[in-house]
Amino acid sequence: MEGFTVLSVLLCLASCHLAFAFRDVLGYLKFLCAQNVGLLDNGNFELAPKPTNLNGTVVLKPNAIPKWQTSGFVEYIKAGQKQGDMLLVVPEGFAAVRLGNEASIKQLINVTKGMYYSLTFSAARTCAQEERVNVSVAPDFGVLPIQTLYSSSGWDSYAWAFRTSYTVAEILIHNPGVEEDPACGPLIDSIAIRALYPPKPTSDNLLKNGDFEEGAYIFPNTSWGVLIPPNIEDDNSPLPAWMVESLKAVKYIDAAHFSVHTPTSYRTRRRERECYRTSG
Repeated sequence: MEGFTVLSVLLCLASCHLAFAFRDVLGYLKFLCAQNVGLLDNGNFELAPKPTNLNGTVVLKPNAIPKWQTSGFVEYIKAGQKQGDMLLVVPEGFAAVRLGNEASIKQLINVTKGMYYSLTFSAARTCAQEERVNVSVAPDFGVLPIQTLYSSSGWDSYAWAFRTSYTVAEILIHNPGVEEDPACGPLIDSIAIRALYPPKPTSDNLLKNGDFEEGAYIFPNTSWGVLIPPNIEDDNSPLPAWMVESLKAVKYIDAAHFSVHTPTSYRTRRRERECYRTSG
């Protein structure tokens, strides 16, 4: 009887432990779901407008592209399309949008007030020579030049960071250019977000974020990294605790596609390993 009582107690303790563990797992999953990480809703524009909302490639209504609001001359470009003899490069997947003169796209997302976030998006230049992209989340904004191509794929991915002032953020990407051809403008694709957590010094390194583990979102299965603009273009850094002092961009890369020196501990090998290098 005494043995049976001990066994019952042990089974009860085991059940309680499993219940608490399951609750912790659910809590962690809810925590992950509550964080903003990965593509925005229809961030790769794979959900297309209805044919009735298009005139060729031109988007006719502000809400024609699912999950997005557009303004001005916006085109929905499919992979393989041409403008004259020029192939319009779609950075990833099936489609992208092209922003003409003073055109913009925007989306509202839920965020944590006072927290830092980093946007990552891919952009390709078309016919304009001095193309720029104005990225804003009120009250922050940044104008990123995209005329210099750093990769051999025809496009680059860019990161831009901001700090939220409200619980809802309006992410707006705008082409401030005015060209003779109103259709000239950058192609935008694959817009993603990642929450940034302020790093602290560790017992192994007094430098904050000295291993560059905390940084901009890098798209899976891509090999070109992410460009981080210099601090003259960005008040908040997509690489926490670090600012880019160069007039040129810095490329943030991962260990999956580049030779990155990292410690060989199990925990480090399990994490997304990233670093940076200067471009150009």
